[in-house]
Amino acid sequence: MLTEFRNLVVGEVVEAVRYVVPRGESWPEGHKEDRVHEVDMAIELYMKSGAVLMLSWAMDGMSEGMAIEIKGPKDDPDSLPGDSVDVTIHVDWIRYLGLSIANIGVSWHIPNEGCPAMPWAYDFDFSDGSSLVVALGEFNNAMPKYLPDALLVFFDVVAATEYKIPANVASPCD
Repeated sequence: MLTEFRNLVVGEVVEAVRYVVPRGESWPEGHKEDRVHEVDMAIELYMKSGAVLMLSWAMDGMSEGMAIEIKGPKDDPDSLPGDSVDVTIHVDWIRYLGLSIANIGVSWHIPNEGCPAMPWAYDFDFSDGSSLVVALGEFNNAMPKYLPDALLVFFDVVAATEYKIPANVASPCD
């Protein structure tokens, strides 16, 4: 299934980016935005083809992971209970506009005993050799920490490489 998903996404060109936040809020709403963004609900990558790639945190009982899906131009929009905030022209996102996705890597973890392996991070490589990582987590005491009910976008490779979670000793870039 991951191979099929990669085949759908690789080659897509990023045109716009939106963060989904709780209704009535904006972004960054107190979240860090210096080369690592904290996003409350979801990230939507709008592609030149009209497709939308959406990443969100997902929990099912003790299973905690990241959901990723791609919607075609004619699909119904998602019904997340939040507001979409356009971050396309944010300085950290501008460099990725017009670039195609060259590859997507996935990092897995077993969140709790008895749970299946779940994705906790996606590593996006782009056609110009740049990359970014989207992972479960949020800022706690000015440091990125694993918490499964928010997302972190790492634009800084060093910060992404240093980020580790309790259920997986590897970084999302490994």
